[in-house]
Amino acid sequence: MMEEVLISNCHYAMSPCQVHFMKSILRISCLLQLILFATTSYARPDEPFEEIVVWVNSDIIALSDYNKTKDLLRKELEKSLKGQELESVYTKQEKEILKSMIDDQLLVQKANELGISVDTEVVKYLDRIRRDFNVDSLENLEKMMAQQGIDPAEFKMNAKSQALKQMVLSREVYSHIQISTEEISKYYEAHKQDFDRPEEVRIREILITTEGKKDFDMGALQKRAQEVLQKAKTGDKFEELAVKYSDGPTAKEGGELGFFPKGKMVKEIEEVAFTLRRGQVSDIIKTKYGLVIIKVEEKHEAGIQKMDVVMNEIRDRLFSEKAHPAIQAYLVKLRQKSYIQVRSGFVDAGAVPSALQAELQSEDSGDKGKKGKNK
Repeated sequence: MMEEVLISNCHYAMSPCQVHFMKSILRISCLLQLILFATTSYARPDEPFEEIVVWVNSDIIALSDYNKTKDLLRKELEKSLKGQELESVYTKQEKEILKSMIDDQLLVQKANELGISVDTEVVKYLDRIRRDFNVDSLENLEKMMAQQGIDPAEFKMNAKSQALKQMVLSREVYSHIQISTEEISKYYEAHKQDFDRPEEVRIREILITTEGKKDFDMGALQKRAQEVLQKAKTGDKFEELAVKYSDGPTAKEGGELGFFPKGKMVKEIEEVAFTLRRGQVSDIIKTKYGLVIIKVEEKHEAGIQKMDVVMNEIRDRLFSEKAHPAIQAYLVKLRQKSYIQVRSGFVDAGAVPSALQAELQSEDSGDKGKKGKNK
């Protein structure tokens, strides 16, 4: 359980559009990305010699890492699939594993070439995990990882690898994706029925729990809630306050609760939420769970939403549509400039002609020809 949470919590300095896209289609599927994240595809000098599956410029992919990735993929699929469906999905995704491992190495190599450093981001990420698990130090977090069968050094290396790849994509791909107001308008006109919705609100929460507390604790809890409310109403970022002060399960997501139509929320919260304006913070709401402060992030009236209300959502959709082919095109360029040699018996589903590889092979053939003439 801990490993799943640790793996799924990796986002670094990205825009909402990029975060939304990376969650959904950074690779062929979120599942395969999860598996690749859990695997190390670099040769480690302190380990015995291993069989090589692929040479990627100056790096390699070892057979043990490739097999480990396949095993992890199957174990993940077995959690939700069985029988013929399992075999069908596994066979399809297995074919993409080597391609994705090669692509990942190319992105990390590009990050090193660009001089990108993510050491600070990785430390912040580990500290966020520490807070999520209520661990008092990074040293104790590492001990906790080891107890769960997770190698802390390998985990840090994988976290760094993921951050480097995302930084490269952000700089080299996402920053070049442009979405105009005209495109948004055309999409809206063509998909108006997609935005026909009931009245609903999107809210964030800060929960100061009172469950299991004694009567003499209530004064202190009320004071704490008042202090947080004052911060929220005087300009402090609500999501940051939620991370720091909320006792609720949504704290690490900045208190994000998502959209709710009427009749789906706790009555006391619903009565307040639908009376607030967009961006407005409530007073303290008393519920059976505790003292709650909410902020209305978005509000939809019933019916087809106006374009300015759904503009960011449309921008996210258009970004996702453009990002996937843009990433693939960028990876093709990286491959064309790289030396990638796949061992016989293995297949790279993303193989493309490489100018560098052709040049090296030509030079090799020329050298062999010269040796033959000199005999």
